Amino acid sequence: MALLDEVEKHRSDIHTDSYTVTWRELLNQYRDGDLLINPDYQRLFRWDVDQQSQYIESLLLNIPTPPVFLAENDDGKFEVLDGLQRLSTLLKFFANERPPKQPEPPSEDDVETDVEQNDISVPTTLLAGRILPNLDGANSANLPETLTRAIKYARVNVILVMKGSKRRARYEVFRRLNKFGSLLSDQEIRNCTARLLGAEFPDELRRLARESLIRNVLALSDERRGSMGVEEMILRLLAFNYSEKPLRHEIREYLDDFMEYAAEGKFKLTPPIIERVMQTFDLIHTAIPDGTAFRMKNQGFSTNLFDVVAAGVFHNLQTLNPDTIAKKHASLLPSKQLRGLIGAGSNTRKKLEGRIRLGREWFG
Repeated sequence: MALLDEVEKHRSDIHTDSYTVTWRELLNQYRDGDLLINPDYQRLFRWDVDQQSQYIESLLLNIPTPPVFLAENDDGKFEVLDGLQRLSTLLKFFANERPPKQPEPPSEDDVETDVEQNDISVPTTLLAGRILPNLDGANSANLPETLTRAIKYARVNVILVMKGSKRRARYEVFRRLNKFGSLLSDQEIRNCTARLLGAEFPDELRRLARESLIRNVLALSDERRGSMGVEEMILRLLAFNYSEKPLRHEIREYLDDFMEYAAEGKFKLTPPIIERVMQTFDLIHTAIPDGTAFRMKNQGFSTNLFDVVAAGVFHNLQTLNPDTIAKKHASLLPSKQLRGLIGAGSNTRKKLEGRIRLGREWFG
């Protein structure tokens, strides 16, 4: 069959429509049972509280957001194909409006342990926004009514795969939306967005990440190096020691803030700082030359172990030598102190702060 004939044949397999609605309309459709989320999809709601807070902030500030893709079922109801994170964020934020009565909003400690941040039956307590810091502690119950309305009546573009479309066509829409996107790492996104503020720091960070000494000590996989993993580890080390902001949110946001701060010219990779970074990796390499400095026994690269070792050596650089580092590193790996700061919930603020503190004390 000629290509033109193939296109003509299959183009009619899918029928779509596009329109704009308010989030209030979509939430009401969900509550009425007319907008469905497959239970298997619901378990994929993984935005943390920072991401949820930023999305609410975007709606309040009229920052454009991507469309939601829906499919119309034979019974006239609608199913979510793409937009789960955004829809779930709104459902969770307004959870206290859904009967029966829902639990109280999670406390700060609950957020820290990640227990309830993806349970859409528990209303969200927001964290400070990147533009609106006073969002910290806000929820749908205490937010000014004007702002609550602004969120509910914010408009969202909907692309609808209509009922007359072939089932195979709907499958292809879902598959391509969720598979063919080229997913960028957090550091790749930081590198791109920071350049909108200034290219000097991102360029210096990339140059430092090309140093063979640093790459050899980290011994990252090809895939992780290719997604700017070396740059991210250096950025972590710099942020732990030079950030002027306290660690209040998830580590992702902490690094975003520091990258933004540096791109604006408020922090510079000066020759003395670069020399200190290089000395840190040189000492670690001399002490542990086989590329296992940041690896637990029989495991791959551990960011958690990097936090402890790199932060500890960097902080105590003037008092350490390779022999001391090797001995302290060997005693660190089986220690209860380290075990308590890795594993489940390792990205929470308390555990990250604990790792930095442990490293500075252990190698001190």
